Parts: sequence; structure tokens; C-alpha cells
Amino acid sequence: MLCGGVFAAAIVGAVVCGALLHETQDTARAEHLLRLIYLHFFLAQISLLAAGFFVHRAHRRWRRYYLIVSYNEKGMQLNPPGVVMPRQRVCRCHLHHIDPDLLPPADAPILVYPMFMLSGKSSGEKLEQRLRQAYAGYSRQPRLFYQPVLGASPWLAQAAAQFLSPLLVSGAGVLVVAHGSNLSEPPPEPALFCRRLRKLLPAGTELVLGYFNQQPDAKDMLRGMTCSRVLLLPFLLTEGVHTARDLPTPEDAAACGKTLQRLPVATALLHLSDTDNT
Repeated sequence: MLCGGVFAAAIVGAVVCGALLHETQDTARAEHLLRLIYLHFFLAQISLLAAGFFVHRAHRRWRRYYLIVSYNEKGMQLNPPGVVMPRQRVCRCHLHHIDPDLLPPADAPILVYPMFMLSGKSSGEKLEQRLRQAYAGYSRQPRLFYQPVLGASPWLAQAAAQFLSPLLVSGAGVLVVAHGSNLSEPPPEPALFCRRLRKLLPAGTELVLGYFNQQPDAKDMLRGMTCSRVLLLPFLLTEGVHTARDLPTPEDAAACGKTLQRLPVATALLHLSDTDNT
């Protein structure tokens, strides 16, 4: 603000001196006014240089890196939704292969985005331990700021609602199936996702949450649904072993008088939503 004030005052002063210069007939006064005009332009240039210097210093102070850590190699191309990141400051790795040579330097804060669906040991204690080990050879330890896991993002529910809305005809219901946890209580992200999604779907839509490897069991929840047509939404990171082996099947649905349509995993809906918007 100070530099802007000096610049504005210098320009105004130069304009005023220029007007007086055109009106005066005195040679000495004209030379004096001309020197004042040069002085004002000099002050304007100095203020611009000073403003550039302060902006540059502020930019260095605000500089940060973005480290995107996926659970596995399949998820390495995922981006945290809603986050704008300069490409040259983004680094990627996955939990099972954290290469120190590919990590951001330790000269600025690092925002760590865990591309995990659930918070727990892998996205918390294990990730922190492996990053500390990877940076152990550095003379300076980085400042790591851990962001919420991907499964906690509100963008997931918005993308899912956009995808589901055309499919919710004839009283169809939604069964969200999530990976269980070895913790004493279910991870919070699937329930948070369902609460957000329920608000975005048409009123009265039947939406239930079940797990595999944890209670309440997804197949039990399927049998308890009142609708005859069920849309199964896997709350998973990528297509893999779990989608092929652990989800309820159309045969499970037929055994209790229902039809089942399996949808893409929740993170895939983010890309489908982006494609629709473009």
C-alpha cells in the first residue's frame, strides 16, 4: 500500500508540474518544474521496483510444494479435487514405494495429500513413518502438513449425486459399500460421504451403508433394503481385487428378490463429472 501511495503521489505530482510548466514564462521556474517532473518519475519507478521486490519476497514466503501420496500405484494419477496446484511444484508417490529422489525439497512447506479413502493406520502412522524415513538422509527435515484423506472430500458426494440422479427412477435405492477397518470402530469417511450424499439425492431415496470385513455387513444390508432395484456404489479408490471379490453380486440380490446394478468406484465418478462439465 505504501508503494502504491508513493506511485500515485508521484504521478499526480508529475502531472501538476507539467501543467504549471505549460503556463509559466519564466525560464528558471520552467527548469525547476522540469527537474521536479523528472524527480516524480524517478520516485514512481522506485516505488514500482520496491513493490516488485516486496511481492517477490512474499511469493517466496508463500511458496509450498504438493506431495500426492496414493495407497497404490493405480491411484497415482488421482488429484485432490478442488485444489489448484502449480504443476511444477507437484510430486507423486505411493505408500509402497516412496522414492527420496522424487520427493519435494525441504526448503518450503509441503502439503501432503493422502489419496486414501479411509483414515487409519496406513494413511496416518504408516505414511508419516515412511516419509520420515525417506527424508532421513536430508540435513534439514521438511515441514509436512497432512491434509484430510480423499474419502473425506465433499466433492465425492457431489460427483456421486450428479451421476446417480438420472438412475434413481422407479424407486431405486443406493447401497454404498466400503472397506472395513481393523480399528475398534468404523472409519468416519464412508458415513460422512453418505450423510452428504443423502442431502443431495431426491427426498425419500433409500440409501444404506455396508462394509466388507466389518459390520454392518454389506450383504446383510442388501437383504434388508425395501426397494427392488439397487444401485451399488463402491466407496473404493480403484478397481481391483475388492471390486471383483468382496462386493455383493447380482446373484446375492436375486436371492432376496432384487436386481443389482454395480456402479464405478466413487473416485471414478470425479472424472465422469469433469467430463460431463466439459
